[in-house]
This record gives sequence, structure tokens and C-alpha cells, in this order.
Amino acid sequence: MAAPRLTDRTIVLNGHTLADVEAHVAGEDEEQARRFGWYPARSTPESVRQAIERWQAEWESDGAGRTFAVREVRTGSLAGGCELRLRDDRIAEMSYWTFPASRGRGLAGRAVELLCRWAFAELAVERIELYVEPNNAASRGVALRAGFTEEGTLRQRERLGEERRDMVLYSRLPSDRGDASLEES
Repeated sequence: MAAPRLTDRTIVLNGHTLADVEAHVAGEDEEQARRFGWYPARSTPESVRQAIERWQAEWESDGAGRTFAVREVRTGSLAGGCELRLRDDRIAEMSYWTFPASRGRGLAGRAVELLCRWAFAELAVERIELYVEPNNAASRGVALRAGFTEEGTLRQRERLGEERRDMVLYSRLPSDRGDASLEES
């Protein structure tokens, strides 16, 4: 199975290609690297190439991961990414990221909405969970605007490097869906 192409006419979600390596490396910043556990080192072209190949293999093998590139329709530029990790109990964990040049314009929220609608409609997911650091106000705002419910703080939920961090749990159910337009092409 190849990654579908999902769009709301402002962004498009589709599969990463090896042509995305340079844009991905250039788009990262230290804050993003820290949040995703890459800190103190940023990704290298080789590590991004390996990640893209792994994401592509997961799509092809119908694995647990469904990773999408987030692109702006107008320019075609890579703005970030989003991912679902599927579990056997029809629950999925979502993550998303935007590069600094693409932040503050609502692109993450659009990506989350498209991914939720697709997961509920096409994968029969019954619950999507997000784990967000308590001090990540931007990501917490994305979750709330996308219709997620804050369920509470999970103490020392994530291990990043040598440190355990608290995470705020958010969830969204199919009945929480908004009315955003979803196009698959």
C-alpha cells in the first residue's frame, strides 16, 4: 500500500520521497530535535534518508506506522510531517511537526484534521491519542483546536535521552469530528 494523497486545498499529506532529504534537514531546528529526542545532534542527510526509507517500507508492508509529509499546496514545499502509530486495539497514537518557516499559520492543525478524518474513515480507528509536553503551548493549542480532549498529565511518560518527561494526554474519537473537507486523490 502506498501513502494516499490527502488534501484540504491548503496542504497536502502524501508520502515522503528521497527528494525530501535536503528540505527535511534544512527545516529542522534544535527545539524540534530536542522534542523528538534527537538532541543534542540534529539529523543528518543519511539519517533522514534512512528514516524516509523506513517510512516507505512501513507503508509497503502495511506496518504499524503511517508517516506523511505535510506540503503546502501553493508552493509544494515541505512544511513538516505527521504520523500515526497503529495498535491492534484500534487505537492510534499521533505525532506531528512543522518546520520553523511553516509555524504559526495553522498548517499543523490542518494536517492533524486531515489525518484524523482519514484514520477514522479508512482505517476504522476508534481513538487517536496525542502525548504533548506540558510546556509545548503551541502543540497543546493544535490539539484543542483539532477537537482533542485533554485527559490529564501522565507523569514521567516519555524517556528522551537520559531524562523522563511528563506528557499531557489528549484523545479524539470519531464522534468528535469536525466538518473539514477531506479529499483523497
